[in-house]
Amino acid sequence: MAAKKRLVRSRTNRLVGGVLGGIADYFDWNANILRLIYVLVSLAIPTHGILGLLVYVIVMTFMPLDDSQPSTPSFRDLFRGGGAQEPQQPGRKVIHDVTEQDVKDQHKDGD
Repeated sequence: MAAKKRLVRSRTNRLVGGVLGGIADYFDWNANILRLIYVLVSLAIPTHGILGLLVYVIVMTFMPLDDSQPSTPSFRDLFRGGGAQEPQQPGRKVIHDVTEQDVKDQHKDGD
């Protein structure tokens, strides 16, 4: 018996909140075509996309996030430094293969 599909926001097929990716996964549609249709319809509304943005935010608020897949880095994580990576522990750094050099004998201009 096949697993029952749920309408959830996608963790892997997302650009902003995963709403359109989740809808495309649920109906087995192409997510990029659905995104294009959504933008065109939102811009065709006389309020110039404000209503389309409001609908997206409302659906994103009430549509649950897919919890069956592990979290993968998203677009936001590019600016946070990786998201899924463990934070580095502060401590001593070990430097290998270093030679010591006396800096008193060198001139400022490199002569």
